[in-house]
Amino acid sequence: MSLLIKALKHQEVDSFVHREDLFLLKIFLLLLSYISIIINSHTFYLALIISSVLIMLAGRAYKIVFESIGVYAPVAFLIYLINLAFNTVSLRMFAILIYGYTVFVGMLMIVSTTPRKQFLRILEKLRLDVVFFMTLSILEEFNEMLNSKRARGWDAGLNVLKYYVIIVDAIKLSIVRLRNVEDSLLARGVERF
Repeated sequence: MSLLIKALKHQEVDSFVHREDLFLLKIFLLLLSYISIIINSHTFYLALIISSVLIMLAGRAYKIVFESIGVYAPVAFLIYLINLAFNTVSLRMFAILIYGYTVFVGMLMIVSTTPRKQFLRILEKLRLDVVFFMTLSILEEFNEMLNSKRARGWDAGLNVLKYYVIIVDAIKLSIVRLRNVEDSLLARGVERF
């Protein structure tokens, strides 16, 4: 989650790739990343990954690039180990893992190198601008809630069942935020559905 927060905060950096006229190129790369599973070529995946990483590096998102590897590699390794345990390791599995990283780094590239104002202008037409505007603050509040729980001694360790406390608190936090957004929208004159 901290990777997403860093990517959202990186939107405010002023660099060559944060320009508005490059938005279509970045969207095109992201769409190519999504449909690249149809082509299923390792070379194509690699070209998309390299182009997304180069755009992020040009936007000075060095930490985000390295953290994306750090976030994705353990998950990919776990999937590999599970496939190894069930003797289902194949080239198709590797292609899907590479495809997953292609889409992951493409989404990070779009989020970290597109200014927030540009996203808001596009999402305003779909009436999703308030949701996007609140995303960073909601993620930061959720991160603060996690830090508060840890400071009070909460530690789930490997017990997945202990995460219910976090899930319940996240739902409560989301409900409070949604009520605030609803009140804000009603004050602006948006009618209830």
